Amino acid sequence: MRRVVVLALLLALCQSTVELTLSAPQPITTIKPIAAKQVPLYTPFPTHTRRSIRATRAATLPPTFTVPPPTATLIPTLPPMIFVTQIPDTSVPTWTPPPTWTPPPPNPNNRVPEHFLLQWPVRVATFNRAYPFGGTDGDHLQVHHGDDMINRIGTPIHAAGDGTVIYAGDDLTTLFGPANDYYGHLVVIQHNFLSPEGLPVFTLYGHMDQFGVISGQPVHQGDVIGTVGETGIALGPHVHVEVRVGNPFDFGASRNPELWLQPPPNTGVLVGRVVDAGGQPVYDVTITVQSSDATREAYSYGDTSVNSDPALGENYSLGNLPPDYYGVSVNLNGVQRFASTVYVYPGQLNWLTVQLSP
Repeated sequence: MRRVVVLALLLALCQSTVELTLSAPQPITTIKPIAAKQVPLYTPFPTHTRRSIRATRAATLPPTFTVPPPTATLIPTLPPMIFVTQIPDTSVPTWTPPPTWTPPPPNPNNRVPEHFLLQWPVRVATFNRAYPFGGTDGDHLQVHHGDDMINRIGTPIHAAGDGTVIYAGDDLTTLFGPANDYYGHLVVIQHNFLSPEGLPVFTLYGHMDQFGVISGQPVHQGDVIGTVGETGIALGPHVHVEVRVGNPFDFGASRNPELWLQPPPNTGVLVGRVVDAGGQPVYDVTITVQSSDATREAYSYGDTSVNSDPALGENYSLGNLPPDYYGVSVNLNGVQRFASTVYVYPGQLNWLTVQLSP
């Protein structure tokens, strides 16, 4: 009986083991992990700072124009210009010329060095002799800093010499004169030579109707740069011509254009200094200049607001004089204070000191 019980227990244990074995879970197959996708690292665009952007733009802009240093190149001669001289009325008695009309031998006391490096900017002109450089038009106007060439509106204006345009526009905001809108439309040229004292030389053309050049543009003598007008402060159509030395924007840097501009063919320039008995300059004096053909007037500078040429120290000039003998006189309050005779040679400056008697 005991043997039977033991066998029964053994049989039960075997069945339990089999069931456990059959019902045990099957081994799980290991799943390989999915490989991560190989995404390239992000590379940012190059950083642009404000400075680098500004530098890039600046590199693409045209370079700022710089006025080239002037050289000592002389300017070729253009075809002659035609001038009609405006002769003021005068009540001075007719002057009797010397008995001989033979040109005298050159007088070294009357010959002074000139620098006629420019040409007049108009081909046909009426030169306003009543209001020349340094004049006051009979004390009616402020002292003149240039010379006026009277022409019809639209008359071409030519560059007086080779150079570079440093300004072309109006003077509403850029100051060239004693006030804005003084010259109206104007052009300023720096020329390719220096003054005798080594400074840059500029010409200014004022009261233009139109201008046909731009700042930075090179020009040659005779090129058309604009047309005559009456813009700015202008009494009638004309071109106002100035020569400035050293600083083109300085109203006080002007010099007498007649000492720089080539005289018309077969004419000369009378130039000199009016002084009192003690040798001091006398301002705003009328000088009568007579030949057998005509009577003209010159005027000593109105005050010290205009410059004499450093090499000359002049305070009057009178151009467009044919070669001839001229009687030169000054009358003040009905009293003759000076009288002399001078011969004017063509193509040069002819010096005469006018010293007034007490």
